[in-house]
Formats: sequence, structure tokens, C-alpha cells
Amino acid sequence: MTGENPSDGGGEFAALRELKSNEVLTALKQLYRYAQVGRCVSSVTHDVNNLQGAVLAYAELVQLDTQLSDESRRMLGEVMEAARRCSSLVNNLTSVARKERLDITLIEPAALVTHILDLRRYDLKVARISLEEEYEKGIPSLVVLKPRLEQAIIYLMSNAVEALENSAERRVRVQLKAREGWVDIEVWNSGPPVPESDREAIFLPFFSAKGGGHLGLGLHLAQEIVKLHEGNLIYDPSRGFVIELPRANSLAKSAQDSPGNSA
Repeated sequence: MTGENPSDGGGEFAALRELKSNEVLTALKQLYRYAQVGRCVSSVTHDVNNLQGAVLAYAELVQLDTQLSDESRRMLGEVMEAARRCSSLVNNLTSVARKERLDITLIEPAALVTHILDLRRYDLKVARISLEEEYEKGIPSLVVLKPRLEQAIIYLMSNAVEALENSAERRVRVQLKAREGWVDIEVWNSGPPVPESDREAIFLPFFSAKGGGHLGLGLHLAQEIVKLHEGNLIYDPSRGFVIELPRANSLAKSAQDSPGNSA
């Protein structure tokens, strides 16, 4: 202990009182709940994949019946495609939720972004949010910390959805662009722009202009991840939040120096 008077409003006692405030406790409880749900993902996805395998196997056996009508074959095809799609989504979720590794990987940016958006399409549909995707052709491959960059995009998508909670117009636009030496991932939403008075604070930890129940960590964590890639995370009202990734960074050299990595 520092020996400071608890009534003076400073030091460890002030920090403890802040942690015990209703707003902070509510946010921490929500974070704890999310963490516990995340622990269940690996087990559940394993079982779901096994069940999907059974669906596909039996559907393929039924298709061998030469007396099936064309309509029945069409419907079986739909069942099998849905099972494959479900398996792909589960695998995408597993890769995001698994224990983080410093996995330096050569990725196709469009494939990575699509992979993350697939995990949110149903939520967006339920929330009546229109998703627009615009990917320039010829986007170059990048060497990245794949699980961490995925998390940064997830945080920006969550921020966009939360910004539309009270909006009549509900659109999210994700764009992928290339410019000399850089690749940009833009996540824009049709909600009100961030007030100018808040723009210097939006990347600070625990800052949120959305009210109670929001941790105020997503943008801060996303910025930290982008910095690991020697890039920038900026806010532009016309473009939304923009991840600027350099086409050349020290991760590529690290991958070359470490033969066990994926790049």
C-alpha cells in the first residue's frame, strides 16, 4: 500500500473505488460472460462437425438410389450443400476462437475478410442491417499475424453494429482497397459520425460514447493489433474505421528466419 488516505480520492483506493463502480462492474461481468461462452466453442464445434459429417454421409447414400426423382435429388443436393456450408462456418468460428498463437501467415486479404464476415451475416440479417462488400481486384497478398488480424476486423464489425442500435438507416459497408505500398480495410456504418470532440479519445481503453453495457475496449485492442503489423487504424467519417496495412513489414522477415511458421 502507498499509505495514502482513502478519503483523498487518489492512489490505490481511488482505483479500487473506480473498479467497484456499477458501470465498471457491469462491463466486467459482461466480459466474463463472453469469456465463459468462448470456452464452450471448441467442444460444441467438434460435436457439430461430427453431426454434419453424419448428415452428409447419409445424404450421399440416399443419392445412390436410382429410383429417386429429379426433385428429390435436387432437395438432397440442397441438404448436402447446407451441411457443407454449416461445416465451413463452424470451422471459421473454431479458427477465431481457438487459443491464440503467433501464427505468421501469408494471406489473401479478400478471403480473410470474407471469412470473418461469414461469421456475422446471420446477426446482421436478424438486426436488419444491410451488408455491402466492395473488394478491388488484384489486392496483393500480405504477411500477417492471422488470428490477431481476424480479431481486429471482428472488433470493427462489432463497433459498426453497435453504432446502429438506434439508427433508422442500417447499413455496414466493408471495402478492400490497394494503393502504393498499402492495403486498406474500411468498415463504415450509416450511423451518426463520431463527434469531433470524441475523435481523440475513441482509441483509449474503456472509452465509450455508447452508454452502459459497452466495455470500450474494441477500438483500443484493434489499434494495438494493427500496430503489431506496423500499420495504422484511423477514423474518417466518409470511410469509417480504416485498417492501413503496409505491404512490406518485419513479419515477413521473421517468418523467413523461423522455418516453422506458415508464411
